[in-house]
Amino acid sequence: MNERKKPLRAVREPFVVQEATGVAIRDRFKDLTPQDEKVLRLVGAHMGGLAGADLALYSRAGFERTNDS
Repeated sequence: MNERKKPLRAVREPFVVQEATGVAIRDRFKDLTPQDEKVLRLVGAHMGGLAGADLALYSRAGFERTNDS
């Protein structure tokens, strides 16, 4: 078998990527049942608590959050 292989591409110089930024998604839910609303509020409270705990840990570790580029 004589299979032609593509030549390997050249390796570029290493580089540093910009720090990741947070993402927020906003949407409106329509026609929610009272049970749907309760579940969404519980999930939101839980996720908010996790985010707050992460931020507290991050702060105690001495890191600073800035929007500087």
